[in-house]
Amino acid sequence: MDLGLSGKKAIVTGGSRGIGHAILQNLVDEGVSVATCARGEEALNAALEKWQAQGVDAYGSALDVTDGAAFTDWLENSVESLGGVDVFVSNVTTRVHSQGVQRWQETFEVDLLQHVNATEALLPHLKNSNVGSIVYIASIASIMSANMPTETEYGAMKAALISYASQLANKLGKDNIRVNIVSPGPIYHEGGFWEMVKNKQPDLFKRAEAVSVFNRLGTPQEVANAVAFLASPAASNITGANLRVDGLAIKTVNF
Repeated sequence: MDLGLSGKKAIVTGGSRGIGHAILQNLVDEGVSVATCARGEEALNAALEKWQAQGVDAYGSALDVTDGAAFTDWLENSVESLGGVDVFVSNVTTRVHSQGVQRWQETFEVDLLQHVNATEALLPHLKNSNVGSIVYIASIASIMSANMPTETEYGAMKAALISYASQLANKLGKDNIRVNIVSPGPIYHEGGFWEMVKNKQPDLFKRAEAVSVFNRLGTPQEVANAVAFLASPAASNITGANLRVDGLAIKTVNF
């Protein structure tokens, strides 16, 4: 199936590993020029070198997306380097270790505000594309009332992100910009959160596996495949959708 992405330009946040890395690899394989950011410079540079070796334009910088000024500057520089932007995948997140009200504040900045800041910065450029597309990476934690204690704030912010994205989809249709959401369930990858759980709390890991009807955790590639389709012109009449990639961990009718 031709996704119609060849020659397009994409910005994906958090691309050095995990879901973000898999999304970018899919886009690069489709012939998309890409820009990404991450906190870890070494892993980011290794990824960029790999994609550049595939013959596509690939740009990136190490930065903290909660540094509003630095993040906005990077987004503008990325648009300039790419010569525009057609696709924006807002993916990046991080684990917050503070407690109490400070934990709520930091989670707000990481899992909601930076998505809004990036969107506002890129919207003028996306409006210049005839195939503008935004995909936000949310989580099934957004609708769960029995999250792990470490995901209380995270789930609330992801719920807010889905509401924001849904309103944007309605607002931006007149500009021919589509907005969609992908909500993964637990995703396992090397060096990720669930690898740590598997090593330190094997019983919890087994319970997480059992939630899926496939009795396993998902993979970054499975999320990336959904993102590539929704971001592409092949999904030209899909907007405002929230696609769960969770192995039916959430057992409700999804209207």
